[in-house]
Amino acid sequence: VKHYALTGEKLAPPTLEERIAMCKMHFDKSLEWKGPKAGIFEMRRHYAHYFRGLEGAKQWRTRLVDAELGEEVYAILEEIAASDAVLVG
Repeated sequence: VKHYALTGEKLAPPTLEERIAMCKMHFDKSLEWKGPKAGIFEMRRHYAHYFRGLEGAKQWRTRLVDAELGEEVYAILEEIAASDAVLVG
């Protein structure tokens, strides 16, 4: 918003790699702040925003929401990064 207000130029949306990196950072901070159990639970509401517009997003979000361990979440995020899924729209 600030960039647009100053320049009138719209920035490109974040790439899938950037979204995954930000999601990992957010996840780490959530675990640090809330602890493992509450941190994992708290992050569930955010996955839809990180992966909106991703082909097959429902499958990935379902797996992320069902994950109960941090290692599972990281593994799923790595699977998304390694997949050939693309952002649409």
